[in-house]
Amino acid sequence: MTKDQVRQIKLICYANWLITEKVGGDKGVRDLQMLKATVTLPGGLSLTCFLGEKLPNRKDLFLQLGWFIFYMLDSEPFNARNRTTTLLLLLWVLRYYRLGFDAPEFAEYIRTLDTLKHGNSDISLWLANHCR
Repeated sequence: MTKDQVRQIKLICYANWLITEKVGGDKGVRDLQMLKATVTLPGGLSLTCFLGEKLPNRKDLFLQLGWFIFYMLDSEPFNARNRTTTLLLLLWVLRYYRLGFDAPEFAEYIRTLDTLKHGNSDISLWLANHCR
């Protein structure tokens, strides 16, 4: 794992801890290998959008977020609050990149997303169509 990937795992774990501390739920990582897979993009790359890097275009941002959302929801690496953690980090990244979005619409999308029907490219496309 790269140093960036370790930082990303720490950030995601901290977000999950904050949420479970605030609203309840079992704290902790259920499957560390799945969490590692969440931050490891093909080719050994990582989710640079969580580290505040400016990406060259929105397509790269949406591809990274689509990957993150799919693997967080599909693998459920935490004991509890996987969808809430995913939503929190998604909204944080979109605000950081100053993109317009409808938070309740995104919350509903994350709540009802079925990873058996929609892959990470479908999620990336949905994000591209719902961000301004």
